[in-house]
Amino acid sequence: MNLKLIDGKWTVDIEVRGKRLRRAYQTKSEAQNALALLRSQRAMSRLGIEVPEAKSHDLLFKDFAEKVIAGKAEGDLRASTKRATRYCLNALLASEIFDGKRLAEITTENIADYRSARGNEKAAANAGLGLLKMIFRRAVEWGELSRNTADPVEYFRIPATKLRILTDAEVALLLHAASPVLAPLLRVLLTTGMRPHEAFALRWEYDGWDVEEDLDKSIVALDRKSIFIPGLLSKNHKDREVPLSPELVEMFKGLRHDSTSDKVFPWINCPDAFSEAVRAAGLKNVTLYTLKHTAASRMIRAGVDIVTVSEILGHSDIKMTMIYCHSDGQSKREAVERVSRIYFQAPKVADAPAAAAVQPEPKHAEAVN
Repeated sequence: MNLKLIDGKWTVDIEVRGKRLRRAYQTKSEAQNALALLRSQRAMSRLGIEVPEAKSHDLLFKDFAEKVIAGKAEGDLRASTKRATRYCLNALLASEIFDGKRLAEITTENIADYRSARGNEKAAANAGLGLLKMIFRRAVEWGELSRNTADPVEYFRIPATKLRILTDAEVALLLHAASPVLAPLLRVLLTTGMRPHEAFALRWEYDGWDVEEDLDKSIVALDRKSIFIPGLLSKNHKDREVPLSPELVEMFKGLRHDSTSDKVFPWINCPDAFSEAVRAAGLKNVTLYTLKHTAASRMIRAGVDIVTVSEILGHSDIKMTMIYCHSDGQSKREAVERVSRIYFQAPKVADAPAAAAVQPEPKHAEAVN
């Protein structure tokens, strides 16, 4: 085995079953890594240690990527994740950087070029990079490549956007502007912290729902006074149950009495109705997810412990809930006012420690006098 520079590419010559094969790499470092791997595999073979042979060098990136996401889809619980992964792969295959290319000939430089080409769409570029890193990681794990060529390429740094939290006055304006059909949905989102898609999937309870396999809808269980959200809908893939307040129970009973559908909120034009309510209330930068953020922030401001809030919201990590532990202008003002009331009150001599009444004499009293 040897390393050569031929026609601008670094090549590694190897012998497999009596046949001499040549593999080309874009950079010297990639060729050196491949050569080191081949030499180590040969040394292990001489010691009697079985080493899996490298797979076909002509494997297309498209074919391998399809195989990877097919396996990933089998393990996924949510259809939205499958759709997002498919959309991301289609975007990669639409690029000439990956279209028709062999897996082994895609270099770190190629992936860096892809990153640069998507510089105006940083979030989409990061999604593509994440998928690429996963695909090439599988290639290494499955013996197709010697190294993850996507690993050195860094994600774009995207500044965290400030959460939009509604004040109590803004919530009142929004509920007043909402139609009688829309208002119950908004109240559910504002009080339970459910994600919009979990609320849209709400169904009235029915016999056998609690033992149904692959349940893919949320259930309003009035007997239990709770909402059940299955793992197929939950972001952390875990079942969770959200208790209902007496006010929510009464609201749902009224909706159930007037309902002619198994769906709790059986409309299609919710986005339009919500946008209209937001405009009528004179609010800006408000989405349905804003109501979830507002619910979480309001729970914490009301003194609910963060572990309970995290479980209600269905967060897989309490750090996700920590983003709602912020101080707004009102909270800061209340803090200063509380302390001011303590220190601006008239002092009560009877409550003061006796030691405080004794003032130490200044040093060098004669100089002071």
